[in-house]
Amino acid sequence: MNRARWWLLAAALVAFPAGAQTKIRFTLDWVFEGQTSFMHMANYKGWFKEEGLEVQVDVGTGSAGAFQRIMTGVYDAGLGDMSSQIEFLSRNPGPLQFQSVYVMYDQIPAGFFALKKSGIRSVKDFPGRLFMESPTGFSRRIWPILAKAAGIDPNSVNWVTASPALRATMLVNGDCEIISGFLSIPIDLEKRGVPPDQIVTIPVADYGINYYGNTLLVSQKLIETNPKAVASLVKVFNRALKAMIANPTESVKYLKQREPLVDETLEIRRTGMVMPGLVTDNVKKRGLGAVEAERLQKQVEQVTLAYGLSNPPTPERLFNPKFLPAQSDRMLVAN
Repeated sequence: MNRARWWLLAAALVAFPAGAQTKIRFTLDWVFEGQTSFMHMANYKGWFKEEGLEVQVDVGTGSAGAFQRIMTGVYDAGLGDMSSQIEFLSRNPGPLQFQSVYVMYDQIPAGFFALKKSGIRSVKDFPGRLFMESPTGFSRRIWPILAKAAGIDPNSVNWVTASPALRATMLVNGDCEIISGFLSIPIDLEKRGVPPDQIVTIPVADYGINYYGNTLLVSQKLIETNPKAVASLVKVFNRALKAMIANPTESVKYLKQREPLVDETLEIRRTGMVMPGLVTDNVKKRGLGAVEAERLQKQVEQVTLAYGLSNPPTPERLFNPKFLPAQSDRMLVAN
């Protein structure tokens, strides 16, 4: 080897050392909880490292926070709600900043919650009641569609605005009569002294809200500059999610390693409570991660109507399927 070629090789080795990892900053949708323990499991088991990735997983502040973190370049990927993404892209029609590349929740695992002493048992009991929600919360926006499905006047409920962090406390204290959130909300109520049999849960799925929930979001910059890293991220995300679905108890053990203060028993239960959004009949038949264009288009149309949007995004702008693993790799393992 001549001297010139030797120096070129040496320079290449310095610039791209053997085993170099691509660093990805990942924001969760919320705090460290059981249903996202699979991300920690993937880290501790070395699955990301096997694919040439070094993934930093941080707590989140909601979908809007994830969008902003990715847009500003502080984070490369994260979790965010599909309906919120529809609204965000409608109100920000410029160059794409991020896309969904994998669906985590095939059905949004959300519902409404009340105390049994209120007499509320279904959405038909909501008229005249006081509903707590944040200014941009999902239930406030989607309420007109739910009301129509239940055959009641959408203007028949009263609203009180507060932070999602206060919803359980407000319901217990009598500052509102209805709250909304993931199907694991009863855990927060029980921690505040409410007996399980005194909590009324009303899933939105019972009223035809067949929406995709949280998805894996990736910045457009990463998609364009390092598609191999995106494919690797999706591959491990799929692998780890499948492993958590098959064995939540094992997955939560890795959450405990990441955050020693968590209650393993509680987080295993929390994961089980949102499992209906992960394991649907559709997922059992077609596998995890993908979207059906017709179903996503219907979600776009309904969210556009409910949120009063004027420039709805197309399904192609929302979801990029090119990084999905083969369908056979996305199928759940039969128990």
